[in-house]
Amino acid sequence: MSEPGQLYYGGEIYTVDPALPRAEAAAVQAGKIIAVGSKAECQKALGQDLEPVDLHGRALLPGFMDTHLHPVVMIFYDINADLSGVATIPELQNRLRQAAAGLSPKAWLIGLNFDEHLLTDPRWPNRHELDAACPDRPALIIRHDAHMVIANTKAIAALNMTAATPDPPAGVIDREPDGFPSGPLRESAAQMALSAMPMPELQPLIQGARSTFQKLIAHGITSVGIILQTGAEGPAGSAGAFDVLAMNLFADQLPVNLHALLIADKIEQVEAARKTKLHQAELGKNRVAGIKIFSDGSFGSCTAYMHEPYTDRPDQRGMLVHEPEEIYRRMVAAHQAGLQIGIHAIGDKANRLCVDLYARLFREYPRADHRHRIEHASVLDASTIREMARLHLVVATQPLFIHSEKHWLHKRLGAERARWTYPFRAFLDAGIKLAGASDAPVESVDVLHAIQCAVTREGFETQQGITPAEAVRMFTLDAAYAQAEETVKGSITAGKRADFVVLSANPCSVPPEKIRDIRVEKTIIAGRVLYENK
Repeated sequence: MSEPGQLYYGGEIYTVDPALPRAEAAAVQAGKIIAVGSKAECQKALGQDLEPVDLHGRALLPGFMDTHLHPVVMIFYDINADLSGVATIPELQNRLRQAAAGLSPKAWLIGLNFDEHLLTDPRWPNRHELDAACPDRPALIIRHDAHMVIANTKAIAALNMTAATPDPPAGVIDREPDGFPSGPLRESAAQMALSAMPMPELQPLIQGARSTFQKLIAHGITSVGIILQTGAEGPAGSAGAFDVLAMNLFADQLPVNLHALLIADKIEQVEAARKTKLHQAELGKNRVAGIKIFSDGSFGSCTAYMHEPYTDRPDQRGMLVHEPEEIYRRMVAAHQAGLQIGIHAIGDKANRLCVDLYARLFREYPRADHRHRIEHASVLDASTIREMARLHLVVATQPLFIHSEKHWLHKRLGAERARWTYPFRAFLDAGIKLAGASDAPVESVDVLHAIQCAVTREGFETQQGITPAEAVRMFTLDAAYAQAEETVKGSITAGKRADFVVLSANPCSVPPEKIRDIRVEKTIIAGRVLYENK
């Protein structure tokens, strides 16, 4: 005998479906939405055998989608020392001492989420300051954006770095006057350091995975876009070569569906991943969808590729991670294989370059409905945005970057470029699809905070703010569009999967500054309640 269907009613049902934005009820049978509309219509669709679900005045929305996060790195962050909120070098040193006290003798000390802009004296620490807290073991401090690592002397020695060690391609080793590494390692130099770290033990990794994915559904997230490495290229260094293997270990216990982009220089790596548990034929299930390509770095590490120098560092204007022809080679290979492309571009010159490469790609190899993306698209100008719209590119963006960077972006970029930084209003006005993401562990997976930040921008360049309805759509229907899944996810529409989040209030019905205070009451995936706030 089949299980009864569910009749949701008694609250604010916000569908994100333009054809019927609000409804009195929704009917679910066997994990799918079979009717949306009046309570009577939905009862009729279900028949007599139904389970009533009274929302008691709460709001029912489509399940949230986060289109860009790094799951294995998230797990790694969850099992190491958290340095978020550190305000002084002595406080940093105390946190490191406390973390080191609980480690085995051979373990490296890894500190994460460090942001020098939160220090009372904003600057990068050096190896000597880390040595004062941790002299007897290698220590690595990973910056908030993961584009920089700061190493102590033991770690520098373990990396075999000396004054004679040259900067690696697309990387910078900061140095003391005699040329010896001073501690900060940026871009590919950071990846060298991360590659030298010992691998975490399997059992803590599995336990960390359970905690990490539970955190996702506790924030109402029902589907994620994941970034996986296939080699040393990426935020995890050479340890990232195990990303696909690790995710396969966790695949059977994952509560959310995955849409994967692989950091890969060969299409064969994507094809191999498509033969694992991470790829299923049915749309809306786990899928290995395409590739991610890095073009530049980050604002925090001054490695985002800019037309003009940084305002507070006039000797620097960032760098390309790959030469343009290498970026294009990867684009062509993926495009011709029918895969999706996502290119990391933060600086204005990097964004212009990538948009121009897309224009070239579509001239030389036309393909309809490609769903190719720019990841981050942090600072641009009006002409680049117009060209992105003409090319039908999708932007995967992280509103909480504003929360983390708003205190120093004007100083780093200057007034004119700041006006075009995270330009959500300009994107939407140009007709560009805007998909929400966290880039976790760089930012929190708190979607409601991200929605609020997209609206209020926490005071940063508020002319680029968007409405709550537009912000909700970023994390629902337009996120599904970015993953080519809008026919099966992203709105409360008959025929789609019953992925829902029950909230204490509708983000579109409260003052914008109160959105973050809304509670996630339930997370429902394919009709099953997988999280309940009791």
